[in-house]
Amino acid sequence: MNHWIARLLAFWSLTWHLRRPPLAHADADERARWCRDHAGTFAGRWLGLGAVLWLLFMTPFVAFVPLGIAGVLALAVGMATLTRQILAQRRAGPPPIEPPADFPRRDHDDADDR
Repeated sequence: MNHWIARLLAFWSLTWHLRRPPLAHADADERARWCRDHAGTFAGRWLGLGAVLWLLFMTPFVAFVPLGIAGVLALAVGMATLTRQILAQRRAGPPPIEPPADFPRRDHDDADDR
């Protein structure tokens, strides 16, 4: 029973990852870098769930109030996760940008040989 609970928490919770090793023993800058790089995934999951629940609540056939409340709460958790990512980026700085890759160019003569 603990296995599926842990998998569910790992899929939905950013805080679960930050409190588990190796991030539990990392310094604040390393945790902020991880949060900057991965919090968007968790925010997208929460915002998507909130949007689906809210749109389902707004249909005329499924006007179930707890569904609407759950949708608003999921949207709030998604926005809080985005806020956490923005604050982590302020601490860790912007992500490193790799230099552009050179793609091989084909000459016009090669295209004429076909």
